[in-house]
Amino acid sequence: MIGKIWKRLFALFMLGILLAPVAAMAQTEHQLCFIGECNAMTTEFRDLTLRPATIALLPPQATLHQKQVLSTEEMVAEARPLEDALAADLASGFEKLGYEVLLLSDAKLEADQELAALVLQANQRYDAELDKMVASELKGVKYRRYSVGTEARLLANYLEVDAVAFARLEAIGASGGQKLIGFGNQGQIHLGVSIAHARTGDIEAFFGGNNTPMFGKSISGITKKPGKTTAKITKTALKKMPEVAQALRPEKLEAENVRTVQLHDAEEESDVLDDLESLLEEPAAEPTTATD
Repeated sequence: MIGKIWKRLFALFMLGILLAPVAAMAQTEHQLCFIGECNAMTTEFRDLTLRPATIALLPPQATLHQKQVLSTEEMVAEARPLEDALAADLASGFEKLGYEVLLLSDAKLEADQELAALVLQANQRYDAELDKMVASELKGVKYRRYSVGTEARLLANYLEVDAVAFARLEAIGASGGQKLIGFGNQGQIHLGVSIAHARTGDIEAFFGGNNTPMFGKSISGITKKPGKTTAKITKTALKKMPEVAQALRPEKLEAENVRTVQLHDAEEESDVLDDLESLLEEPAAEPTTATD
């Protein structure tokens, strides 16, 4: 009897070794931090020239995947509690550093059609820039290579804030079977927060974190305690975010590769906002009926 048990355990052990390359593939789609925290800030963010005092925090977006032995399954419904908890944690984290936070909720977006349209456009533009950040390198933020452009400026000016913050959380948790036989990276949680300024639309700062436990992260550990999960990763990601009035020493950069700052005033965006408001107020065209 004991011999059979040992044989089964040995078989599971060998199967885990064979599947180790699969387990090692547990990397999030938009991973910019690999161990602990990572950050990048423009010179103007560091020296307070473009350090925002008021930040609008857009509803965070979270994706959750369950890593099984031979496949990965997305868990959409289970990701929602992570988004709610993350919004509260980030708002609290910003406020502790002295920033004034405007937290946008789904209820606010549902009540304001124009705001909802601006948030949608800004998120779409940001996700495109995030893909570029992942494809190239995070230090490009320091050189002002990434921007949410007009979409960020319009949204910030509409809300009358200095900047808008975009948060993306990606989590991978191992199933019970994967935890039993898996080796290598069986799960992790990655958070990235970008801050785009109202005067430039550029991503002035990025703060991120990656929590990867030695023996992986179980899916049950994530879903049963979403608040604990988001609190820990938020603390990691915001570890190097400076206080609102805390100036940082400039970093040595290749000056010829830094994109020139282009400042915009709120008045420049007013005409575009007026056009958008007029467009949203136009009544929908009534359907025409066919005539003989």
